[in-house]
Amino acid sequence: MSEFLDMPGAELDAADVAILSVPWEGSVSYGPGTSAGPAAILRAGPHLETFDEELQWELDGNLRICTLPAIEPGPAERPESFLARVHKTCAAVGLAPPFPLTFGGEHSITAAVMSGLREDWSEVTVVHIDAHADLRDEYAGSRLNHACSLRRVLDLGVARLISIGIRSCTAGEFAMARDEERIETLYAHQMRDPARWAGLLDRLRELDGPVYLTIDVDGLDCALCPGTGTPQPGGLSWDQALDVLRATIRESSATVLGADIVETTPVPQSQVNEVVAAKLGFKILGYRFAPRTVTR
Repeated sequence: MSEFLDMPGAELDAADVAILSVPWEGSVSYGPGTSAGPAAILRAGPHLETFDEELQWELDGNLRICTLPAIEPGPAERPESFLARVHKTCAAVGLAPPFPLTFGGEHSITAAVMSGLREDWSEVTVVHIDAHADLRDEYAGSRLNHACSLRRVLDLGVARLISIGIRSCTAGEFAMARDEERIETLYAHQMRDPARWAGLLDRLRELDGPVYLTIDVDGLDCALCPGTGTPQPGGLSWDQALDVLRATIRESSATVLGADIVETTPVPQSQVNEVVAAKLGFKILGYRFAPRTVTR
């Protein structure tokens, strides 16, 4: 098993960060391959520098990372069984001090990871980057489908959901996002309005209390995730994605409890998907742990 960023591994009870890998694709509805995403991300990690020039901070030697064994599905295992095991594994991590960073696998893992890490989500804001609203109550005969991932997150009783970059939803999902007072959505076409974009970043900077981040890589521009299973034209640029992470993690008073990065699908003769996902993880850790005194 590769250690994330190829840094020396730490024991869980002595780590600052726990890396969780959940290679699940039990409800893929278009392109397959998300089960190979976590391992590809870990393989990409050693090809990133561990020094962050923006933050002027070296992760190696200053951050203790425990890369846990992947939570592997059994042959033909049903979603109900597998996601219950994900919940159980994450519950053990939730009792320990590390910051959990999870690599998926499809987006249906998010609610299982979250419910394991913490019992009470009633004060937590979820910041969500995605191309899809993922608010269906059921899809293809299952309530545990990846198209239902944020609906299941809402079922955990979260205080607020901020969804960014959405450009694919049903009429019913649109109505729910409009009418459910816990949901704020910035659709992709609205991001072209400088005032709307600046307003979103300001609201992220105003966050206080606990926050959880969930990033479906198809929320990014397709050039950054050409192999993801359900791509959509448009999306966040790399700089826009970092603006969201920076505002949420580093420029707000919020306490970010954990994060997941899902729907990475490696493709032959390209390392773009996994390097982008690994770099997102690297930036999340930098924004979360680097000292705040940086001279620009």
